[in-house]
Amino acid sequence: MKYKEKQLNGKQWAVFKRGSIYWPHTVSDTKDEARGWAIKLSAMWHHEQIERLSKEFGEVEGSSLSEWIC
Repeated sequence: MKYKEKQLNGKQWAVFKRGSIYWPHTVSDTKDEARGWAIKLSAMWHHEQIERLSKEFGEVEGSSLSEWIC
């Protein structure tokens, strides 16, 4: 997974971009809720990477990179 949930202040959790930088909208009361945000944000990041590669390399043997992965 690209992003992970971490505890903020002993009570709340959030998803961190890098180091001590986190997304404020992911601040949660439970680790499970923050983990859900981490999964969503990681999936979005991976999707963006696939789209970038698809644009760069185009089609291979008649299919896009997205189709190859699925």
